[in-house]
Amino acid sequence: MTQSPTALPLDPAARRTALVEALGVLGSGPEERFDRITRMTQEAFGVPLTFLNLVHDDVVTTQSTYGWQQGTSVPASEQFCATTVLTPEPMVIPDTMLDPRFATTPAVAVHGIRFYAGAPLTMLDGTRVGTLCVMDAQPRAFGVEDVALLRDLARWAERELGHAIDRRRVRRVLDGLAPAPVDVPGYGVVTATVQPDGGGGDVVDVRTAADRALHLTVGTVAAGRASALLAATVRGAVAARTDVPLDRAVAGLEAQLTPDLSRAGAVATLVHARLDPRSGRVDVVDLGHGLAAVVRADGAVEELRMPGLPVGLQLAATARTSQEVRLASGDALVLCSDGAPALPGVDGLVHLARTAATGEDALRSLLAAARPSLAAAVTTVRRD
Repeated sequence: MTQSPTALPLDPAARRTALVEALGVLGSGPEERFDRITRMTQEAFGVPLTFLNLVHDDVVTTQSTYGWQQGTSVPASEQFCATTVLTPEPMVIPDTMLDPRFATTPAVAVHGIRFYAGAPLTMLDGTRVGTLCVMDAQPRAFGVEDVALLRDLARWAERELGHAIDRRRVRRVLDGLAPAPVDVPGYGVVTATVQPDGGGGDVVDVRTAADRALHLTVGTVAAGRASALLAATVRGAVAARTDVPLDRAVAGLEAQLTPDLSRAGAVATLVHARLDPRSGRVDVVDLGHGLAAVVRADGAVEELRMPGLPVGLQLAATARTSQEVRLASGDALVLCSDGAPALPGVDGLVHLARTAATGEDALRSLLAAARPSLAAAVTTVRRD
């Protein structure tokens, strides 16, 4: 069992760098699986220069190339690809001298590049890590069919990059960006998780806002192999709205996440709670989850259930409703992921909540018995 730290909101640049490092291909030297792609791209378009580039740490590294030196790195500010990676769609520049963004860059002014077309390379969680691009010393026309072919070749490159991901390394890299656990005077906050070796889709975020309110989110992303990475994306989106009023935060969260989840054929079930430590008031919003409960000091359990579909399925026009509860001395709020009620020896949410509320030792015993393939997370907040 591990104490779950709060997670930093990962901005796109930091997330891109983390994933490029996790791919484990930087500095690996020539690889036929990548060189085949750049070679066939050159043949398809008849251009002198083709690149498979990775964008990280404000530099662009050539992972594979036809017509240039492999393994070179240049500042991102000097490269077309640093702009391409910011958009989900290919970028085409028929004549770079006519584009004020690039006309004075070294690529144009020094190396004489007059034509560029590049497609972003996107990982399963939606993070764009690089580009597949073609260049020429002469201006060129690049039609709709050309763009479609370049996009298809980029999908091939994405699959090859995806095969290189070591899930445990991705998890270590992303989780390493998180600070220490929170400390809330007057309350005991315990978060425990178990994950399979390949990573799971549980979302756990615990943090304090500027007004000292405690924000807690627990849930699960179901997306097959992409679950772990999408879970980190969801967690970052939650963290970015810590200081936003609850209703606006939930609406913004759904608006941001639904397109990404839909593209991946994924859904996320979440429960989000905001605790005012001074009054003990807790506002809870259920996003298709239903795995939250309050355990009173006398052992009575109140399940917190609200109607609604998971994120990715809920109609955009349908507002989420919140539920208010109060924690008195000795009361505990328990939030858990989808896998927690399936822990050995657990007989449903009420039993799980009552056991988890008795303390960390009891929670440790529950999770220690988890099957190797099971992902589970439980967060408890007990008022002194």
